[in-house]
Amino acid sequence: MVRGIYDYEALLGVNFGLTKSEQILYGESIPTHAMVFVGVDLVDKQARQWRVENSWGTERGNKGYWLMDDAWFDQYLYAVILPKKFLDKKTAAALSIEPIVLPPWDAMYQMICGPE
Repeated sequence: MVRGIYDYEALLGVNFGLTKSEQILYGESIPTHAMVFVGVDLVDKQARQWRVENSWGTERGNKGYWLMDDAWFDQYLYAVILPKKFLDKKTAAALSIEPIVLPPWDAMYQMICGPE
């Protein structure tokens, strides 16, 4: 799970350069999976890769653990759950804004609420 490790565009001659919102819109990527961050590799105080415990069990990865490139999460991470004390001021302030109610067919709604 490292972005750019395979150059499919050069191999197939097709541009796969969708934005994150386009990936959701076209069903290329949807938030359907959960994992737990258990460690981070920092270089000059910047995250380089993360160690995650996957919810698929111990049969995949290294006894259920994976090392994942930070750039992968830039493209495919949709939500995190963490204690409020770790939020920066701007993000914490957003908690007081009236939320946007998503329709049930929205992929983000499905991630949060699950199937009806």
